[in-house]
Order: sequence, then structure tokens, then C-alpha cells
Amino acid sequence: MRSRELLIQAIKDLEVGCYDKAVSAAYFAVRRAAEDLLRRLGEYIPRRDDKLANAIENKGLVEVANILRMLYSYRKDADYGEGVAGEIAMRCVRDAEKALNILLRIVEGI
Repeated sequence: MRSRELLIQAIKDLEVGCYDKAVSAAYFAVRRAAEDLLRRLGEYIPRRDDKLANAIENKGLVEVANILRMLYSYRKDADYGEGVAGEIAMRCVRDAEKALNILLRIVEGI
């Protein structure tokens, strides 16, 4: 799945110190998995990031929604702001992996 590929990219970026790229890839990995879940359920896929997190939360996946919101916030810093520190990038990749595992377990079970 594309979401797994994106997470692998995030891990590789983290390993070589490309923290901003790691955070961005981690965000898009979770976003893609969230969209895949909604698509499998026949749901509308919101284009706005906050609406996507709300749609995931409405499915009872509060922790995943919170991770998605956090990743989006740091992705904005990484892509448009001052960038992110290594410790933040590590947290983002770790949390993205957690959210991705939850989402993919559900998607693969449908």
C-alpha cells in the first residue's frame, strides 16, 4: 500500500537527518491510510485536513484523529515554517507508525 511506502520514506528521511521531509512523509502516510479507510467504507473523503481528522474521529478512532491533527500541525511547520527538530520528527514518525498500524488493520479487515 502507498501509505506503507510513505512511512518507509519517513523512516529513511529520519535516519539521514532530513527531519522536515520525514514529518511530511509521516503525515501523508497517515492521511493516505485514513482516506483508504473512508473509501473502503463508501464514505465521502474530505479534502480539508481538519475535516478528514473529524471524519476519522467520527468512526471512533479518536487517537488516530489526534495523531493526524498533530502530524498536520508539524507538517505545516516543516513545509512552511522554521522546520522541525529531530526529537519532534522522531515523535511524528513513531506516532504515524502507530496510527498507520491501526488504520491498516481495519482496512485489511474490511
